[in-house]
Amino acid sequence: MSKTTTLVLAAVAAGLLAGAAEAQPRGGRGPSATLYDRPDFGGRSVTLTGQVGNLSNYGFNDRAHSLRLEGRWRLCEHANLDGRCVELTGDVPELNTMNLAERITSLEPIGRGGGGGRPGRDDDDRPGGGWGPGGGRPDRSGVEGARNVFFPRPQVRGMDLAAGSNGANAFCRRQGLGPAAHFDSSERAPRALGPEGQVTGPSPVLRDVLCRKW
Repeated sequence: MSKTTTLVLAAVAAGLLAGAAEAQPRGGRGPSATLYDRPDFGGRSVTLTGQVGNLSNYGFNDRAHSLRLEGRWRLCEHANLDGRCVELTGDVPELNTMNLAERITSLEPIGRGGGGGRPGRDDDDRPGGGWGPGGGRPDRSGVEGARNVFFPRPQVRGMDLAAGSNGANAFCRRQGLGPAAHFDSSERAPRALGPEGQVTGPSPVLRDVLCRKW
C-alpha cells in the first residue's frame, strides 16, 4: 500500500470517528439511580433508569440505605409515587439522615430530559403547576421552626389551594414534610387547585398551614 493511500485512509477514518463523536448525545449519561442496601454504597445494589412504581418488583422495597443519583429524582415512601416524597440528586451515603432508610418504595426521574411526565418537560409545566400526585412546589418557602414549618399563604403557580384536611396534608407531604398540624379555611377564592390538580370554582382556600417535620 502506497504512502498516499495510507494517508487517505487515515483521513477517512479520522472523519468517521469525528462524525461518530458528534452524533453522541450531548450532556453525558441519562438519569440513573443506584440504590444500596447498606450505608456508604455497600452491600447489594440495584440500578434503575426510569420510573418504578414498586421496588418490590426488584426485591428492593424498603431496603435502601444509600444511593447514587445521575440527574434529579423523586423518591417516595409508598407505591406509585404516593405518601411522603422527596427530590434528590447526587450521592447520599446515609439515608438515615433524611429519615428515609428502609422507606423508599417508588421513584422516578424528574426535570428536563429525566422523565417524570412528558419527555422534555418539567413537572411544574403540567397543568396546576405539578400540584397533584408527586408534585407541587410552593411559590414561597415556609418559615421553619423547631418542630414545624409555617406557610402563611400556600400557592402553586399563583393559585390558591382548596382547603380541607386532604389538601393540607397533601401540600405538606409534597414538601417532604409530615402531615398538617393546623390550617385555616376562613378565606375564599374565586378558584383554587385541588390536591389532584383539578381547578375548582369558588371555595375556601388554605391559609396559615403548619406542617410537621419528620
